[in-house]
Amino acid sequence: MSHYSEVVIDGHAWSLGNRIGKGGEGVVFAIGDDSRYAVKIYTTSDIGVKEQKVTAMVRARLANQSPLVAFPLSIARSKSGSFIGFAMKLVADHKPLHDLYSPGSRKQYFPQADYRFLVRTAANFARAVASVHHAKCVIGDINHSGILVSPKATVALIDSDSFQFTESGRNYLCRVGVPEYTPPELQGQSLANITRTANHDAFGMAVVIFQLLFMGRHPFVGTVRSGDIPPLHENIQYYRYAYTDLRDVGMDQPPGTPSLTDFSPDIANLFDAAFSQRFSRNRPTALDWVTSLAALEASLEQCGENPLHFAPKGARECAWCEMETRLGTALFLPYITNVDLHRRDFEPGAGGFNIELIWARIEAISRSVPEPTTPILGSVTVSPSPRAVAESKPKSRVGAYAFLAGAIAGFFIFPAALFIWLCVGFTAFNSIQEARKRRIDSGVFERSYLEALDRSDKAVADWKQRIGYSSFKSLSEELSVAHNTLRKLPEEERQLRQEYQNQRRQKQLEEYLNKYDIQHNSVKGIGPAKLATLTSYGITTAADISLSKLLSVPGFGKANSRGLLDWRSKLERNFVYRAQGNDADRREMARIKALIEAKAAPLRKKLNAGPGNLEALAKRIQASVSVVDPAVRQAHNYVEQARCDLNFLGIAVPTRHRTSHGSSTATIQTTRPRPRRTYSTSGGNLSSPNCPRCGSRMTKRLARRGRNAGNHFWGCSRYPSCKGTRNI
Repeated sequence: MSHYSEVVIDGHAWSLGNRIGKGGEGVVFAIGDDSRYAVKIYTTSDIGVKEQKVTAMVRARLANQSPLVAFPLSIARSKSGSFIGFAMKLVADHKPLHDLYSPGSRKQYFPQADYRFLVRTAANFARAVASVHHAKCVIGDINHSGILVSPKATVALIDSDSFQFTESGRNYLCRVGVPEYTPPELQGQSLANITRTANHDAFGMAVVIFQLLFMGRHPFVGTVRSGDIPPLHENIQYYRYAYTDLRDVGMDQPPGTPSLTDFSPDIANLFDAAFSQRFSRNRPTALDWVTSLAALEASLEQCGENPLHFAPKGARECAWCEMETRLGTALFLPYITNVDLHRRDFEPGAGGFNIELIWARIEAISRSVPEPTTPILGSVTVSPSPRAVAESKPKSRVGAYAFLAGAIAGFFIFPAALFIWLCVGFTAFNSIQEARKRRIDSGVFERSYLEALDRSDKAVADWKQRIGYSSFKSLSEELSVAHNTLRKLPEEERQLRQEYQNQRRQKQLEEYLNKYDIQHNSVKGIGPAKLATLTSYGITTAADISLSKLLSVPGFGKANSRGLLDWRSKLERNFVYRAQGNDADRREMARIKALIEAKAAPLRKKLNAGPGNLEALAKRIQASVSVVDPAVRQAHNYVEQARCDLNFLGIAVPTRHRTSHGSSTATIQTTRPRPRRTYSTSGGNLSSPNCPRCGSRMTKRLARRGRNAGNHFWGCSRYPSCKGTRNI
């Protein structure tokens, strides 16, 4: 408590209210019973320097230029008239940024926040920074403790008396800074006499935005592949941005974290520009971030697997599903405003939704449309092709007859050469017999027939796609899955409740330990840099602490993990298990119910729309099957032409065999084997490229969702340790 009981502001004496907070330079109190204003009373020795700067800020009326910042409003003095601090707007109902981006703290302090809330907060933070720069100030000391967030995602900046600003030609500097948010060019320097710029702020701002979008992860914390583990400030100094796809920095991003490719190219490019040496003199501005983050929030869509997840529309996979699986913890929870005291089992047909009637209609429509084999082809008239006709003609025998006649005449003219004339005659006779036989290359015509069959099959498949049958079949299957899933939700709810009962003691312990955030408790040996590293590996509360988890964090071993383990053990000894039912149980039951209802809602929506969508496709199919399709008819004509040529030449129609990739083969003759396709890592059109992050060989992967769904891309062969990607 301050030794002052009251302060004098603008000539009026005010009593001090409750203490709101305490920092390294002073203590903040409410002013009397007024909930609108607070006063900061300095506890440092350089009070004269503080007085000059704060007086200049009040004189410049900075508080009127940015409502998002708690700028000094008036000078606060003691009864004797000496300067002791300043009055400012009270930032009520706001909590430190760390309580939001850290998943463990978020469940306690921002239970209503989903990923849309995080993105909106990031955009509002960028707006606050933009307002500071518009007021011709520089924040300088950007860090999470100076950023407060409200339950509505609005952002307020505090500690404004440390901002750099200029008044009447005098430059009042920001003399402090936190290494985790300090740009590379200022790392290791004394900040007391350095003039900061908005471009310096741009680095710290990008770090904060990154932490919000990536669940508290620091962009310069990762797993070192080899060698000693450098400190965080050194990673920043040498631009070792662990998430970049543009260069190899010798580190992999922490396990379970999303990749830049999960976001829009615009967001990825802004992060690369903010953290790369190439753009270190011209980093993205606050307004650049406001525009891109607003677009990101608008693009977020609900995950099909977990309705609590919202991910960027272009993401190949839901990053939050993967992170929860890898870390074994829930990132988001349903927000329960009024705890349901009466447990009711889930009912698939609740709310007027008649599942039996809807499913009967869906089944009736599905059965009414048999699979069309081929469309109407029309009449086909074919005759042997010129190639077949030419192949059927016998070879010329004129020369052979001439040789035979010459042999007979020679015998009568010169009988002594009987042996010679016999040889010539025998050769001519054999030539005549061979010429009478048709020499037809049957393999050519057999292959033409098989290739025509393949083309015809593809044309029919394309036709089914065009007329909507493939969509009809897919929709029928999707509706069947939705129906079965909805039917199984009551059993899933019962299983979740039983699992909770079986793990009730452990759940109570986790809830108890989750209330103890590492950030808010002094743990021996854990400073800001180590805290950033722990957060990047998903360790934010006492519940996250275990020896196995700590040993997976760079820079942590058995020795320097002891303080955290002892802290958790001490907390566990104070834990008391409550056997009787309590609010925590009811909250969990309500959470399970909300989760099941969240899964049911899109299923009911899909099934409700199912009959209408199926019926529209059925009408389209029925109208299309009665019309001749030119592409299928042309492909069918090729088959009939090839069959006609085979019959004309007396060649048996070959039996078709399917290969693994769907084309046709037949045992018609021995063919030369195709050369194997080889791949090189050294370059060339057929080569597998190297990963831009770690240099390893890349492999083809298939995007399962997002803007590239169904398309292949190059992914690092070390996935998921490395998430480097390239487009094909």
